[in-house]
Amino acid sequence: MKPFGLIWSVLMVLVVCSACDRNLDVKPTRELESEYFSDEERMQRGVLGVYAKITDLYGYNANAPSHKLWLLPGDDLMANNPRQIDNFKGLNGSDPDINFIWNRLYQLNSRANTMLEVIDGNMGVYNNKTLADQNKGEMLFLRSWSFYKLWSWWGKAPVVTERIRSLSDIYHGPSQSTEMLDKAIEDLEAAAELLPATWPLSESGRVTKDAANGLLVKCYVTRACFNGKNAQDYQKAITAFTRISATRKLTNHFGENFDYRFENNEESLFEFQASLKTAENPWLDNDFTDAVGTMGAFYKHFENNFTNQGTIVGPTFKMVNAFEVGDPRIAETFVKESSGAFAFNGGYQMVKYINGKRGKYAGIANINSINNTRILRLADVKLLAAEAYLQTNQPAKALEQVNDIRLRARRSTSTGTPAAVPANLTTVSMQHIMDERMRELVGEEGIRWDDLKRWHKAGFINLGTWKKTDFGMGPQYDEMLWGFDVTAHLLMPIPITEMDSNPEMLKSGQNPGY
Repeated sequence: MKPFGLIWSVLMVLVVCSACDRNLDVKPTRELESEYFSDEERMQRGVLGVYAKITDLYGYNANAPSHKLWLLPGDDLMANNPRQIDNFKGLNGSDPDINFIWNRLYQLNSRANTMLEVIDGNMGVYNNKTLADQNKGEMLFLRSWSFYKLWSWWGKAPVVTERIRSLSDIYHGPSQSTEMLDKAIEDLEAAAELLPATWPLSESGRVTKDAANGLLVKCYVTRACFNGKNAQDYQKAITAFTRISATRKLTNHFGENFDYRFENNEESLFEFQASLKTAENPWLDNDFTDAVGTMGAFYKHFENNFTNQGTIVGPTFKMVNAFEVGDPRIAETFVKESSGAFAFNGGYQMVKYINGKRGKYAGIANINSINNTRILRLADVKLLAAEAYLQTNQPAKALEQVNDIRLRARRSTSTGTPAAVPANLTTVSMQHIMDERMRELVGEEGIRWDDLKRWHKAGFINLGTWKKTDFGMGPQYDEMLWGFDVTAHLLMPIPITEMDSNPEMLKSGQNPGY
């Protein structure tokens, strides 16, 4: 069932009225912020309004879906019409996806900061003080997630932790080194203390302690890789992993993780809550109104559909060949397509979110899906924990995590009869873990490129030697058009909108190589 039903977006308006004549003392036509947050129910509307901003990253976005930025680049997916974000050639700060996602992540950050202030300033309206703490935990989690995404893509970005109230507060300088990642970790540690273990069934999908601890595992393992395989960070990742509730477990079938009929399940730690609204219109922006815009998810970049404007995303040759013949995950991940639209990659189509009945679209022109995008799930976290165990000389525990994933894969058949492959490993190495992450997590939100970058930084792989074939790209990627440069492209260019509007970022300069 959908956790929130209709998610409310709350427009918070500060209005200052003054008058020297009673005739001008007209009551505002909208409620002031100082009057709006008068009870717990309205506080929840404000909190859910922060969640609602995530829609911008996963919806159709007025005919400008931004999915290709977080799906590409990498070695798991490719496009039929190579773009700058796909082949790196000519990539620069004017790319519309880069500007859009930077702006929307900061809008999410701003909403979270606003609600943190509102919660602190309206504690008196809470009958349940525990709920106030839980709301703080939700806002800290969402802010930390925005920080992790910003740092992962751009490396340096303003760390904004206070509500911006005046023009004098709008210019922030860039973060240094892992400063933004450090702040994400600090927020998550606090959130893990404040968040509930569970929410009522009608509100499942709101973040929990397990979500915070799962994201902490990802952040600590990432920071370890960027800090010379730091043992303390790996150990902190393990500590966060052990705090995840024993009620969390892998689903019985791999495909349940991408099916709207099994959303918010025992494996899921954080999902985008896709839904449909009355009079939903995917060609309109989604903000501050209930009659337009979209709350659905968009997956038609995996299909030959008019919404893609000629660009289709499918699996690379490398990804297709990464699976052992007979692995049940193959049928849940990609299929051989016969229409010819996928000739660019040998005819293979990604079907994780659209396989069979799970590919349910609705609304105007059937563009939107009610199928939740799984942002963080336990399988991802278990394989991250395997890395941490292996790097702290605990290979048996690392092996246990990897084999749990492979066991579930064997059981994920259409008949219920377990397959023979992938068999349990008897020993485990970083290569085993890297290979398993590719098979298990291919095409999922923002995972593969982050993996490749941190493994490069840790010295597990060397992207400096990679050619287009190492990225799994096919013959349509002309060598003259292939532009990957490891000294530049581990980070995205700072958006031109930020450089034009923020003199502090302009002074710090563009990311190297752009």
